Amino acid sequence: MPGSSHLLIVDDSPTQLRQMRMILEQDGFEVHEATHGEAAAIAVMQNPPMLVITDLQMPGMSGLDLVETLRGTNPSVPVVLTTGDGSEDIAADALRRGAASYVPKRDLVSTLAQVVRQVLSVGEAARSVQKLAKYTIESSLKMSLVSDESIVPSVISRL
Repeated sequence: MPGSSHLLIVDDSPTQLRQMRMILEQDGFEVHEATHGEAAAIAVMQNPPMLVITDLQMPGMSGLDLVETLRGTNPSVPVVLTTGDGSEDIAADALRRGAASYVPKRDLVSTLAQVVRQVLSVGEAARSVQKLAKYTIESSLKMSLVSDESIVPSVISRL
């Protein structure tokens, strides 16, 4: 579980760092910065943030490399990717590789804070379920089904 109340933004562009910091601080977040992926990975190990927002394209360790590194070292810290070269393919690849969400840089002003709040609320809900599960003695599920072979895969995945 993330151990601090701050966010970490990672971008090799000082202008982009400043823009994201302003957006997030205006929304009430405490923000720390890193200018490259390697520094971000170290910062997360030393003081895990609630969430990391990283640029996709950076020299050295890319944003996707950072996502994969953090999945191995700090899997409870969600990562949101940003890039100026936004496309559905990039977003899909980022999500497949473990990113919690994706925001094209052209949409930072309108959606960054909202996406961060959504990702954090999903994480909080998951932690609440895990906390509750520790104290659960018994759980049951009752299903009444029609006789239809086509629903078997759905029933199996639900169970």
